Amino acid sequence: MRSLRALLVGLLPLLTLAACVQVNGRAGGLAPRYSQPFVAVPSVSAGPVPTGYDPHADAPAAVAAAQAASRKDGRPVLVEFGADWCADCQVLAQRSATPGAWLVLARNYHLVTVDVGHFDRNSALAARWIDLKRSGIPALVVLDPDGRVRATTQDGSFANARSLSVDALTNRLVDWLYPASRS
Repeated sequence: MRSLRALLVGLLPLLTLAACVQVNGRAGGLAPRYSQPFVAVPSVSAGPVPTGYDPHADAPAAVAAAQAASRKDGRPVLVEFGADWCADCQVLAQRSATPGAWLVLARNYHLVTVDVGHFDRNSALAARWIDLKRSGIPALVVLDPDGRVRATTQDGSFANARSLSVDALTNRLVDWLYPASRS
């Protein structure tokens, strides 16, 4: 009786593993097929992820170009308002350059960085979507392909990017890709 029990206890891991394999039966033989929990996603070419804030860039034109590209491929536009002198903007750039965050940005967004100087540059562009004096910088705005605001950091949640982990940033970027239904 004990040897039968020992045999069953020894076979339990094998039986458990066997339950993980689906068998696809065909006449003439059985071939194992492993479960695939995820649907294959079509390949998407990664886009450039800008770093830094160019004070000489034509920010309205860059946002317009990103919106045009967004209408073609359906990826949202992420507009990041900041400045090179801003320590939190630099921390956000470092966190964005990590492999996980970079991959989410490059594959899923059209990112435009907009230099706001000392709040004396591109203020009219920012005012279309966000109040920089209230939100601080870096400030982010996510636009749907049709130009509607999907999300902002109006609450100032990125103004202290030093306290934001890479995982928190990446999770936020992913959350913005799947907005709550508007019903």
